Amino acid sequence: MMKWISLLLVSLLSLSFACAPTVIEGKRVDSAKLKEMTPGLTSKAQVEQTFGKPARVETVFPGVDKYIYAYRSTDPEWYTIDTVQKQDFEVWFQNGVLMYYKLRSEGVEPIFKQ
Repeated sequence: MMKWISLLLVSLLSLSFACAPTVIEGKRVDSAKLKEMTPGLTSKAQVEQTFGKPARVETVFPGVDKYIYAYRSTDPEWYTIDTVQKQDFEVWFQNGVLMYYKLRSEGVEPIFKQ
């Protein structure tokens, strides 16, 4: 009887680990939307409309701001190393107009545009 209870408990624990939800930070950046951005023409308001509010805003120099978007997704696996997806998206503005952006994704070459 004890053997069956132990087997049942192990099975329930295995299921609970296998069904654990994915933990997400931020919002994934759709790289197809990058085509809507044109350095020298796109405004901060247009970037916020397309990608939402940034996670952080930094003033690099007077008149130069950097928007930082971060995305993290972790899919816990009880039997192996967790699967992790990452994206870092930086958008630089000079006087409110896009001058540069960079999108880095885990395992994918970065996308740059100036």
